Amino acid sequence: MSSTTASLPEIRQRNPALRIVYYAVCVLLVALIAGVWWLYWIARSPLPQLDGRVAVPGISAKVRVVRDEHGVPTIEAATVEDLFFSTSTLWALGQTPLSENQPRSFGPDACGPADPAYIHTANETGGIPMFLQRSEAAKAFHLVRESARKNVATVFWATGVLDGKTQTIEIPVDSVTKRVTFTFSVDTKGAKLTLTEPSGATITEGSASAEVTELNCGRIVTVSSPKVGNWRAEVAGAGRFWMEAEAQSDIYFVSLEFVKEGGRPGHEGLFRIQGQPVAGRPATLQTSLSAAAAKTTEFYLVTERGETTQKLLMRAVSSDREMLEFVGSLELPKVPFRVAVRGRDSNGQQYQRFFASLFHAESVEVSPKLDFGELSAGSTKQAAFTVQNIGSPRTFRMAVTDARQFVGKVEPKELSLGADESGIIRVDLTVPAGTAPGVGDDVVVVATSTAGPGTSNSSVVHFSVSPSSAGQNPP
Repeated sequence: MSSTTASLPEIRQRNPALRIVYYAVCVLLVALIAGVWWLYWIARSPLPQLDGRVAVPGISAKVRVVRDEHGVPTIEAATVEDLFFSTSTLWALGQTPLSENQPRSFGPDACGPADPAYIHTANETGGIPMFLQRSEAAKAFHLVRESARKNVATVFWATGVLDGKTQTIEIPVDSVTKRVTFTFSVDTKGAKLTLTEPSGATITEGSASAEVTELNCGRIVTVSSPKVGNWRAEVAGAGRFWMEAEAQSDIYFVSLEFVKEGGRPGHEGLFRIQGQPVAGRPATLQTSLSAAAAKTTEFYLVTERGETTQKLLMRAVSSDREMLEFVGSLELPKVPFRVAVRGRDSNGQQYQRFFASLFHAESVEVSPKLDFGELSAGSTKQAAFTVQNIGSPRTFRMAVTDARQFVGKVEPKELSLGADESGIIRVDLTVPAGTAPGVGDDVVVVATSTAGPGTSNSSVVHFSVSPSSAGQNPP
């Protein structure tokens, strides 16, 4: 079995609740690791459970974990919240792909190792993986608190590799930013962040209006009423690092999604695409921006290192600056990317915002092929999905999940497709008798290549139980 991790459906907008869950899980993770390690030391239990079923409170639906020949897990969850919780719980339970599959804690000179799925989720959603000591759980709530504030937007996000030389990152802070938080995390002990404000003064624990949290494998710095201008972050050391700046401000992305034309005659419009955009095809981007405090707007694509690759030609389709909407076409890059907006704020100072989610052009498309949107209690319907392979021949593993557990038989579970060939998978949806009318269920279908060049994409379809099904009995 391949170790390729399936892509999840994109997140349409920054949800404060999601960010609270993400960072709270990072902190609670440390406490869980401490408890599990203590039990391991007392009981001398040689190995964690790697198969069977485990009852875990805190998730909304069944989560499936499949391991490849190297022990690397692929996690299939119905919701992003369940994915975050399950990834961290597996790590805490010692079920990560470590040598000999033994649970380990981070020593004072270690920053990890961490589950690859945990790192992958952070990169895809614009989060920061934290490598915390047991004693650092309370400290890390600094980041949870700041991320939970109203109107928090990403100003900068990057990941890269340190080679012993100092790398300098410039981050613009505008005049409408009330607070800014810089978060630095690294997977190798000894790396450091030096933060300098526009005046040239270095931020330390004694700096006015600054809160500094020093961690074994990172640093968190919050500055209230920050000085306007380019802040300089100097990172040095070895290993992989992550750097993020978040601002509390009235300039922020409300939503951003790839769209295509569709709809019934007389009701045409732009509709969100399923999953990630497809390589080699024209792409249309639609975004909403809270821009009452902005004078100008320019959109760009940026890499995972935070570097600009191309400018986007976006046209405004509304004049309400409280919710300014833009649409534009672009050529998809071959590398993963984020979307950034830059311009001048209401006082003429430069601002910058990143949309948190990571996008990547994929070479497979999953599309629903349905003639119904409602299900009846006590009955079974079959939903069909088209999987189209773009480019080289590939074999795809199909994963289908849902929150209500209506999903039954899935056929086939694997598809081998030639160049530009399509295939159909069929999913049985069985609604238990007595299910209340109006109950909804999101069915997530993910196609991940297991042979041929790596690619993955997904489709999400919402079904609801029809009112006419009330009181029906099973056939």
